[in-house]
Amino acid sequence: MTDIYTHRIEIYTSSLVIAGSYDLAIYRRVSDAINGEQRRFVSLRDASIAPLERVQQAQRVPHLLFDRHDAVLVVTIEEATPPASYPREEQMRGVVPVAAMLFTEAFVVRGTFHKRPDLTLPEMLERINDEFVPLSNVQVFPLLGGAPTVVRPFAALARERIVALYQIAEPKADEPTTLAEQADTSLNNDSDEL
Repeated sequence: MTDIYTHRIEIYTSSLVIAGSYDLAIYRRVSDAINGEQRRFVSLRDASIAPLERVQQAQRVPHLLFDRHDAVLVVTIEEATPPASYPREEQMRGVVPVAAMLFTEAFVVRGTFHKRPDLTLPEMLERINDEFVPLSNVQVFPLLGGAPTVVRPFAALARERIVALYQIAEPKADEPTTLAEQADTSLNNDSDEL
């Protein structure tokens, strides 16, 4: 029997919040899975759907399809445990963290993405080929009233939906860190700020 890897995710469109279990036959991180998805409509099980401004009115359904082209933001609620053999590519390449504020028509998103140290921010943005930009340490501020602020460890933001952005902090000039080291540092810094 083949293992199934299940991520619990939330999808934000400009007017809806959709949540559910996203099953994968081969383990991939959420951003890799969404970016690599060949189908326009992605299947979720044990799902819910609600208006963005009235999340308490969620309708629960056993199965739901969402159009990934309408997704503005895909956030991870609970990530599947990777198999022991899963290669952590991000630990093998040197990257630097970049904290930024990103604006869409429906949300302001604060998060950290990673880039090669030899690229400027504009160069990095021009070279992104993926539909969704992976972010860590994410805070989502809906622009419409009534929706709560969302805090998640990871999200993928639709690149085409980014209207504006600015860098919050300069990458450190010292040697690039791995994402794992950065995650540990970010978690410690975030807890200090609280």
